[in-house]
Amino acid sequence: VDADEEDLLRAAWDEADEVRLPATAVDLSAVTFADSTLLGTLLDAQDRHHRDGRAFVLAGTLARQVHFLFAVTGTLGYFTLAASVQQVIDQTNPDT
Repeated sequence: VDADEEDLLRAAWDEADEVRLPATAVDLSAVTFADSTLLGTLLDAQDRHHRDGRAFVLAGTLARQVHFLFAVTGTLGYFTLAASVQQVIDQTNPDT
């Protein structure tokens, strides 16, 4: 994910803000390349969700390059991680 996809990501965050579900899960398991664009949009989304009292969760196993991006920038700890989107759904809706 790089600058070519930035508008799509920001549109997704806008939609999440409009819908106002209790949690947004972003499955990064298929992402094999990421740069500061992805990191910046994820941090923005995390801030937006936090301000509104909603959860923002990164789901799936992170590819080595994606994990490295978070590790080298010291931002991995800023995010809540889950093994899968289903795990986020189950934790958000325990009665389902």
